[in-house]
Amino acid sequence: MILCDTSIKHLFKQKKHTISAANLSWNENGEPTSVEFDDIYFNTADGLDETTYVFIENNYLLQRWQDCTSAFYVVGETGFGSGLNFLVTWQHFARFRTENPAHPLKRLYFISFEKYPLSENDLVKAHDRWPTLATQARLLQSQYPVAMAGCHRLPFSMTPDDDSTVILDLWFGDIKDTITQLSVPPNGLVDSWFLDGFAPSKNPEMWNQELYNNMAKLSKDNASLATFTAAGDVRRGLQHAGFTIKKAKGFGKKREMITALFNRSTPYTSHNPWYHRPALSSETQRVTIIGGGVASTSLAYALAQRGIDSEIICQDDELAIGASGNLQGGFYPLLNSQHDFLSQCYSHGFHYAKNQYRALINDDSSVGDLCGVLSLDSDDKTSTAHKKVIDSDIFPQELVRAIDSATASQLSGVEIADNALYYSTGGWISPKQLTKSLLAKAQARASVIVRFNRQVSSMVFAGHQWLLALQDGIHQATTVVIASGHEMMNLTQCEHLPLYATAGQVSHVSESKQSGSLNMVLCYQGYMTPSKNGQHCLGASFNRDVSDYAVNDIEHKQNVDKLNSDVPSLRINNLSTINGGKVGVRGSVKDNLPMVGAVPDYLQTKSTYSDLPKGKPAHKYPNAPVHQQLFMLGGLGSRGLCSAPMLSEILSCQLTQEPMPVSQQLLDQLNPNRYWIKQLKKHNVDI
Repeated sequence: MILCDTSIKHLFKQKKHTISAANLSWNENGEPTSVEFDDIYFNTADGLDETTYVFIENNYLLQRWQDCTSAFYVVGETGFGSGLNFLVTWQHFARFRTENPAHPLKRLYFISFEKYPLSENDLVKAHDRWPTLATQARLLQSQYPVAMAGCHRLPFSMTPDDDSTVILDLWFGDIKDTITQLSVPPNGLVDSWFLDGFAPSKNPEMWNQELYNNMAKLSKDNASLATFTAAGDVRRGLQHAGFTIKKAKGFGKKREMITALFNRSTPYTSHNPWYHRPALSSETQRVTIIGGGVASTSLAYALAQRGIDSEIICQDDELAIGASGNLQGGFYPLLNSQHDFLSQCYSHGFHYAKNQYRALINDDSSVGDLCGVLSLDSDDKTSTAHKKVIDSDIFPQELVRAIDSATASQLSGVEIADNALYYSTGGWISPKQLTKSLLAKAQARASVIVRFNRQVSSMVFAGHQWLLALQDGIHQATTVVIASGHEMMNLTQCEHLPLYATAGQVSHVSESKQSGSLNMVLCYQGYMTPSKNGQHCLGASFNRDVSDYAVNDIEHKQNVDKLNSDVPSLRINNLSTINGGKVGVRGSVKDNLPMVGAVPDYLQTKSTYSDLPKGKPAHKYPNAPVHQQLFMLGGLGSRGLCSAPMLSEILSCQLTQEPMPVSQQLLDQLNPNRYWIKQLKKHNVDI
């Protein structure tokens, strides 16, 4: 029997902690000391050697990597601190990859927890003590996240001529809360543990039986563990959790330290069967992606980073003709004061996408500009919502802050009459250029074929493969991902999903003397982007359940009227300044969250889970019925620029069974069958 976490209470009443940065003092040797715990982060004289001895050597990492037959290896760490352990491990893994270029182990996941993250300035100051780690340190600093609760995934490429990667999952928050949020497959998650943090005598709240039990739940069979301490309470606690303990010689003046191995006797998983996420078939040689926009190319790129080949089936004669075809799209997170699943999805999706886009923009400035975004208090309802976001104290000022109209005017370069929220790291992205850039990056890492002018009219599964009906005949595919926006609703396999089409028109407006000074994105009842090649994008109209209409003057006027009402300093008096526009049709979901995962089988789901209200134990149910080797990435609505990179990462990790970049709770809320499961739990069989 596999034990699984079926707690609904913590799913819907998740604690929303405000993250506080670490309060540091610096001793006479220039070493950072925690004011909260009255303990140093490291000793400059021998801290690097101590990390190497305690965690690298006593976990036998080099030998374990050599013996690894998987494509990835997972290290778990209980206290991130200055990141010294991560940087040292990264350095050793880079050396391992250099010495073993043909080895199947190509990706190192480093999952770490931190209640009081260092500020970026303190992080840089701490890293200055380690010149031999300067290369890794600078890369970490460039992606270091803001102090916001949850998981921050930071991927780092090794070298230009190596296809391996180091991925840091940095969980901000109290470890007793965050460690229970990880998605744990039945065979476990962590290969080796760094049990680290301030000394047990300084931080007894962390070093407790609950922590050791949770570490055991995450551990794979034969997982290793090392820690600098030999305290009896720690030793006994680990033994009680199922670890086999050994004492080893301590580092330096320390007489002893603890090493351990975990022998799993009882399977455990955080996965409920109705939200099961199947992996890629071993027979799959290439993943077929239906669609030709941001979602498709983002997924091809995420798969390519794992060495997985793909083909894109695009119905047009070039990429980004549909909803991804706008000249410019605003890029900023969707936040709310409850920080519910919607807010969690888009806040963390924004940070992941921002790091990816920033790298692409550095290579090609036409991809976009992270110039900042102002969301104006354009009416009372918006003003109230903005105030609640700020008053919640959940989001750090580096992400969003409230500013008055004078500051908004100064920052934007145009006169603004309203107060606003300022997203300093947001901006605009050109979806068309983005898709081109992502495709080029994907093709540099794997084989990615694009088949243009191919529309999938229907598909059936027969003989262990999918048969796609195209204009020029039947196309065979082992594994298929549908990422075609609202078009996926035309396929039988997706017809029962709670998706709907939303059409919107963007107007292209000539730059004027006044508007030419605008240097960031303005959001109000509509939005306006800074000028690109002499024109602005002004949008956007909203037409639900509409999937086919042409650019028209009525909606041009609607876009202009919103601007004139909310930003009178940029008033447009004549529609002759409009140089055409673009109509985009998006696929949206009733609860506004996107869908990523296996395409569920509607009739089988209703039959299999018809008695969910009876409350039987989860392990009594089979895994969710799905269409074999058929997956989807859809329902992105108008927020695809913000969510597509993270959703692609989620699906790629599902297919390869690698660690997930979001909590299990959020992962379940992104499952394509969630709407049906919620209705069935309410005993509503007429879904």
